[in-house]
Amino acid sequence: MFNWLAIILGALIWIIAESLLYNPMHAWGKLWARESGMGERMKEQKMTTGDMIFTFGGTAVAGVLMAIGLNHTVQTAKTAIGSTFGVNPLLSTLMLAFLSWLAFYGVGQFVLAAYSGQSKKLIGLHMVNGLIGLLLMGLMIGLFA
Repeated sequence: MFNWLAIILGALIWIIAESLLYNPMHAWGKLWARESGMGERMKEQKMTTGDMIFTFGGTAVAGVLMAIGLNHTVQTAKTAIGSTFGVNPLLSTLMLAFLSWLAFYGVGQFVLAAYSGQSKKLIGLHMVNGLIGLLLMGLMIGLFA
């Protein structure tokens, strides 16, 4: 039931997308760095090896777990319904990625960010970045589903 190629490629594209979106080498990433305070923190200190392992390793694990969940949701929908909502697998996977973001990822991000006192801009950045990442993951899983 697990399509490991789709899962690994979905996780990989999510990791790449998130790395690019949060990279302060461009205007979008600079806005995130300013709003989150990471720009100032990174000027004052270097990441330790342990910090890098935790940050990038955690990102990789999160990507794999999300890809497993999305792939399993797509496969379950195909099995239970006979097809995924009567549309082609790529569109249905994108729809399921959007619904996963809407129901779980987006809600979780919003609640966590709002209650931790993040600015509205930062909350918006996290929400948009998560949506872009999950849609790209859905695209990759849909292509190989």
